[in-house]
Amino acid sequence: MVIKLDEGLTEVKVPSTKDHPDLLPTPISQRVIGSFTYTIMILTMAITTSIFFLGWLSQILGLSLVQALVAAFIGNGVVAIIMTLNGWVGVKYGIPFPIQLRSSFGVRGSIAPLLVRAIVSIFWYGVDGYIAAWAITTSAMLVAGFSPDIIVSESLRYTPITFIIYLAIVGLVGYKRITGIKYLDLVAGPLLIIFFTWFVIYLYTEPSLPKNPIPIYEGRVSWISTEFFLMIAVQTAWWSTIALNVSDICRFNKSFKSLYYGHTLGLIVPQVVGTLLGFIATSLTGGVYSPIDIIAKYSPTPVLGLFGLIFAILATASTNVTGDVPAATNAIIRIARIRWERAVIASTVLAWLVIGPYSIAFWKVSIDVANYLLLYNWYYSMWLGPIAGVMVVDYWVLRKRLLRAEELYNHSGIYSYHRGINIAGLAAFVISILIEYLLSTAQGSVRIYFGFIPVPGIELAWYYGFISAALIYLILARAMRSHVLPEVTRVG
Repeated sequence: MVIKLDEGLTEVKVPSTKDHPDLLPTPISQRVIGSFTYTIMILTMAITTSIFFLGWLSQILGLSLVQALVAAFIGNGVVAIIMTLNGWVGVKYGIPFPIQLRSSFGVRGSIAPLLVRAIVSIFWYGVDGYIAAWAITTSAMLVAGFSPDIIVSESLRYTPITFIIYLAIVGLVGYKRITGIKYLDLVAGPLLIIFFTWFVIYLYTEPSLPKNPIPIYEGRVSWISTEFFLMIAVQTAWWSTIALNVSDICRFNKSFKSLYYGHTLGLIVPQVVGTLLGFIATSLTGGVYSPIDIIAKYSPTPVLGLFGLIFAILATASTNVTGDVPAATNAIIRIARIRWERAVIASTVLAWLVIGPYSIAFWKVSIDVANYLLLYNWYYSMWLGPIAGVMVVDYWVLRKRLLRAEELYNHSGIYSYHRGINIAGLAAFVISILIEYLLSTAQGSVRIYFGFIPVPGIELAWYYGFISAALIYLILARAMRSHVLPEVTRVG
């Protein structure tokens, strides 16, 4: 298949629709974002404190530096490809993610993947918020004059309090639709990368600091180990959320080539660099401290440590406000059909519910947070892979990059399928989830959480889900051609 970068943009006319005005196609006259601007948008969104945790997680799993970087490149490379394939629809037709889903799942059937995406968004709202609150707690203790050792050992005890305060502030910003905070991304993200790069050099060159060996080539695990595959899964999961709804962002782009630059330079590069810096910093200091702990414990002066933590807070908070909050809130609006203000309150309360009580009960030391991030990213990815598989096959294989986009807004049109559901798409999604559970059961690796939630213990769950859903959907679509492709007239 030859992909033409000069493929024309399509102006979609919607005479009337029941959908919210925010879901209408972006007119070509408003598609003004170029490659440079889009790359900066993705880059600043990707640079948060959490990217340095990826190196720490790799080190905890026993990977060498080379293994960690390869896992980062594979995982984020795959995500960048999926983002480009799904984003193509947004650039070409100017439609957002909820509308894009209707060709593969149906007008009503699209609620299922939307719900999954909403739940993951709420979790990320809470996780990013907790990391920012952790940095706030550490900063406050630095200002109060606590010793680095006390800060490292006690900061998580007080973070649930700052987490509530932080969520209240972020929720208020979202409630009032204060959009100016997005410009913090342009400053805070680069400053965080610059600071952490300098900090890693300082850790490596300062004679008075510990110099634990960095396992560059030889780690504690092999290239075909469970730990290496798990890190690939975590790297893939980290931004597999945005790989689904990237059309919400890129539908304002004016060219397809912006996707190539944006997803390569804006996503792959910072994720690999963040993994590199996080791995070196945590290896040098023994591997038991988080990036936040390391800044507090080993900065040459409290003032420099405070500046580094402020950069971390601002970078994470701006991504929280501009990425996590809108994603969670918009999903709630489209599912529950409530106003923006109520949806912001709902998403903020839910973000606390999914993280707050758990953190109070189980997060006592930094390694507890690391274990949660590993399991959390690995688990939710099993639900996102199948959605991506169905979406990619639907547009690129079955419909050959052609949609009757105006019909996506017709609730009784060709994309309503059977009672609003594309049976083949939804069945492929459900069956692929069941396959993941069956594979895990056959391996004896199903794990039980909270006493009753079974979780399949297969490391590459996203990949199994993507491949199985794509193949099942393709087979079902061929068998149910008149149902899946009602707009296509058979020839011959």
